[in-house]
Amino acid sequence: MLYRLIYASRSCVPTDDDLSEILEWSRAHNPEMGVTGVLCLLDGTYIEHLEGEESTVKSLFEHIRHDHRHRDVTILDERAIARRAYPDWSLALRIWDERTKAIFRSFSPGQNLDLYKSDPSTAAPLVKALTRAENWIFQP
Repeated sequence: MLYRLIYASRSCVPTDDDLSEILEWSRAHNPEMGVTGVLCLLDGTYIEHLEGEESTVKSLFEHIRHDHRHRDVTILDERAIARRAYPDWSLALRIWDERTKAIFRSFSPGQNLDLYKSDPSTAAPLVKALTRAENWIFQP
């Protein structure tokens, strides 16, 4: 069964080296595990959309949950899905900028740009909107 899990976490100390390590590991391992997804770093907060076989996604998430590079790992949405949203993306990375702030505000009007206070039902549409924006640092 295909499965989607979207989570948020706070970066302990985001560095270019950390992001490079995450991307390199994901590019090397996600395809062999059958996992696809998107990672966005939004003002010190990660939001990641993972998709693949349920047991694989849950196992990968447990690995991510214990990664020392972030804290406050919170599942925003998880469910069975009929098809992948990002079938060709082993992992893509988007960094916070004025465009991503505008996209976020369109999903959370009146919020102070805090993923933890946003409506969990908007997690998947938010990630989808972010993937349509330009200026990805790493693309699939």
